[in-house]
Amino acid sequence: MPHLSSAIRTGSLLFLSGQLAFDDKGRISGDIEAQTALTLKHQFAVLAQHGLSPENVVKVGVWLTDRANFQRFDQTFARVFGAHRPTRSTVISQLALEGALVEIDLIASFEPLDS
Repeated sequence: MPHLSSAIRTGSLLFLSGQLAFDDKGRISGDIEAQTALTLKHQFAVLAQHGLSPENVVKVGVWLTDRANFQRFDQTFARVFGAHRPTRSTVISQLALEGALVEIDLIASFEPLDS
């Protein structure tokens, strides 16, 4: 188990550590769409543990291993988030674990969002 917290609250904000697309057996597999959807599903479960939903997300940090995956990642991200459009940074980078194509962290607010 890595030396980190899955989420830490400070004031009205909840910071979620980066997540990868681990399946139920602890493996990472699948294409960029599958990994993006599963990673966000994991993050949304952490939000729910704190009484929050995807609409509470204000900032998303994304690491992709391949620039060629950006468009398919973005389409999946848009489908999963729906009408909600949090701020986002996306970086092309190596990831620590073999087979990981995307890592995503979140910042969410406990207060209502201004649009």
